[in-house]
Amino acid sequence: MSGLLLAGDVYFDRFDATGNSTGLVGPLNATQLQINTPSESKDRSSKKKLSYGQALDSVTIAQPSELAIAFDDQPAEMLAMALLGETDTINQGAGNVADAVVSVLAKGRWTKLVHSNLAEAGISAKLASDDSPVSAAAYEINYAAGLIRAVAGGVLEAGVDIKLTYDHAAIAGSRINGGIRPTIRARIFLDGINLATGLPVKCDIPEVSLAPTAAVDLMASEYVTTTLGGKVLLRNGETAPFYLDQED
Repeated sequence: MSGLLLAGDVYFDRFDATGNSTGLVGPLNATQLQINTPSESKDRSSKKKLSYGQALDSVTIAQPSELAIAFDDQPAEMLAMALLGETDTINQGAGNVADAVVSVLAKGRWTKLVHSNLAEAGISAKLASDDSPVSAAAYEINYAAGLIRAVAGGVLEAGVDIKLTYDHAAIAGSRINGGIRPTIRARIFLDGINLATGLPVKCDIPEVSLAPTAAVDLMASEYVTTTLGGKVLLRNGETAPFYLDQED
């Protein structure tokens, strides 16, 4: 006899729109992987004088198994699910923009440029109305974010259109297009070890239907944790909704 205390690597395969595998992402640091197997009792109660109310028969009927998973690893694929989104790539090539018309807002408000990661050298501005040069002292730029605003007391303070010329460096990365893909169907696989015995334990859940169960706090003081919950499905061709293997 032994207890069960698991450590393990969790892998997650989000299916595409037609239910096909896209490959396992992982190993992930899952802080929760909980399976609940609820059931419902169907009873036949006695109406007889001497046994009124007693159960003459009782049958337990399985209900759909439920799953809850939480993880604090946040690759784009996992964060996209918690935000009901899809992943995309960021691929801003390096380049030059000449005479882009920009509306500089009054009273210190920032205007977002099309590009980010601007080069500090080579930026120039002129009034859109007559192409007269604008001194760099009249505006402030956040180069990394690609923001511009007028400096108090300068020629742009009243809010005017300018023509801005600048260079921008390349940016590569991932983007989540959030809120566009509410259906989450996936396979979950746990490659674990029972710390009480040192023996391998594996859990394979061929298909689950999930949804976010908590908001994603992007400004949390701790590491961001995302949580999903839903039903375990009996995938076509499988003999059970999930499998738990404890090896000798």
